[in-house]
Amino acid sequence: MSGFRQAEAIRRIEHLARRDPGQRGFAAFAETGHLLPAAEKLVSGERVILVTGFCIRAVMVGENDGLSGTLALADALRQLGKKVVLVTDKYSSGLLAAGSAVFGAPFPMLCLSPAQQQADEEIHDLLRSFLPTQVVAIERPGSAIDGHCYSMRGDMLDDLVPAADHLLQPSFPRSFQTIAIGDGGNELGLGSLRDALKSHVTHGDLIFCATPADYVIPAGISNWGAFALVAALSLLTGRLLSRSPEHERCVLEALLAAGAVDGCTRKQELSVDGISWEDYASTLTNIDQEVRTTLEAALGIPTDQ
Repeated sequence: MSGFRQAEAIRRIEHLARRDPGQRGFAAFAETGHLLPAAEKLVSGERVILVTGFCIRAVMVGENDGLSGTLALADALRQLGKKVVLVTDKYSSGLLAAGSAVFGAPFPMLCLSPAQQQADEEIHDLLRSFLPTQVVAIERPGSAIDGHCYSMRGDMLDDLVPAADHLLQPSFPRSFQTIAIGDGGNELGLGSLRDALKSHVTHGDLIFCATPADYVIPAGISNWGAFALVAALSLLTGRLLSRSPEHERCVLEALLAAGAVDGCTRKQELSVDGISWEDYASTLTNIDQEVRTTLEAALGIPTDQ
């Protein structure tokens, strides 16, 4: 496949993932062009840490956005022979375990301790022992300029989940690249967009994350950003690494059965970020079709699963 064809298809996928049905105002203005270079780093990488999990205070459980996207990316990386470790907290660890069962095998996971000092020690131990080539943050609270983590509503989350910023900015020199996916500005790794986009986000001065990542993939829904990254990996490797939208529904149903909620409605339902399954799945279908069409044109073989 020509590099130009790859780049153009990935650019279209990046645009699809930035659709903003919830009209939050973040993804509509955040055009980084980082999807291609982020995917290239992962293709050349060997060991990847994926951090996710966003607790919803009203129900004291993790939301479904971020979780299924993280599992999809972990699955794609595993297909490519990469070693993967998931990092989360007690409000999302059981949800991830339930979702991973749909992929046939569990993923190694670190559940961070609630106490920040202990969590930081666990993060540094993991970095030193696993020696990641990349760290990817997907829909995980990130520390704002005042050092606290916030929800989109402006609620402080420090007492619920430990900050995971040291995964991107450890207390020692790092040799790995960092990638961040988010849809609202308050997620870990979006700090490089703070000055330019905080005015486009409700409570932006307060909640916008200050910790940057090397590559930022904005999305209308964070799961879409993760699926876009899987799609880019597929095009770069010439392999269909993504599962079908129907498989994603099975994952969301498993998360729902384990207690996950829609982060916007705060209810146990199949919607994601207040977007119905049908609308949510339409973007996944469009991304899937873009990948299949491009691969079939380049390889001359059908990609039906």
